Amino acid sequence: MLPPLSDAEVAEHVARIARDGYAILPDAIPPDFRQEICDELDRLESVRPGGDIPPAPFTGQVTRRWFDLLNDGEVWQRVAVHPWILQILSHVLGEGFLLSTMGSAVVGPGEPAQPIHVDDGVYAFPRPHPNLVCNTMWALTDFTEETGATRVVPGSNTWDHDPDHRTRYETVPLLMPAGGLAFVVGTCFHGAGANRSDRDRTALTINYCNGSMRQQENLMLGISPGRMMGFAPELQNLLGFRTCKGSGHIFAQDPRLEMQRHYGDVAAEDPYLARRNALHGDRTARRPA
Repeated sequence: MLPPLSDAEVAEHVARIARDGYAILPDAIPPDFRQEICDELDRLESVRPGGDIPPAPFTGQVTRRWFDLLNDGEVWQRVAVHPWILQILSHVLGEGFLLSTMGSAVVGPGEPAQPIHVDDGVYAFPRPHPNLVCNTMWALTDFTEETGATRVVPGSNTWDHDPDHRTRYETVPLLMPAGGLAFVVGTCFHGAGANRSDRDRTALTINYCNGSMRQQENLMLGISPGRMMGFAPELQNLLGFRTCKGSGHIFAQDPRLEMQRHYGDVAAEDPYLARRNALHGDRTARRPA
């Protein structure tokens, strides 16, 4: 169990994110927790080999990305509510922020550098704008220059434009040993580095958004209501069981009460999950250009 961050530690990381666009927390993932996650990734490789999306230039040719993780092992429920993340993001994204998407990023040897991009570009808001997104990058193995540590453009979160893909930017790597965790705010220019090693760079990208924004992953539709009712209240809140500035209500109030009335007696077992992995081949078939 991790002790809470002090108010001073929270303020320090929030200030770094505001100034530089990113911050690194060392020793944020205890070794036993990290091993649980790695074991779960090994299991996913056995049931959905190669990840949940087909190879592509932006997401990677030899990068394995698994999604819909809250329908997999219980460990993902604990990943989503990492206490240090919750402490810091309430100051970065505001109260009522939401879980937006959970994914792995197992970058294989020989993967080239990812194009420089921003994570809030999906909203197409003109800059500058308030923080809409903050990504958290979990180092399950060492983030080094050789293995392709994520590269960031410090201070780019304060710029008035999104990246121009014709421009070459001066970047710095997010160097951290296994167990580190990095925050990268949605306006910060960044991209995975090239993996020039002979081993995987194993990471998670757990993304959160302002509570008034649409989540990238359709979590409220992708997880059965009965299953969600068994989640911890803090995870339910991240999925939308509470309102944010008036949005997300049911009968003009927090949705939790109506969810309990409607689904409180629904079985937590979702029959679809028994055949979900068997559809892996259909999902990952190369799609028409």
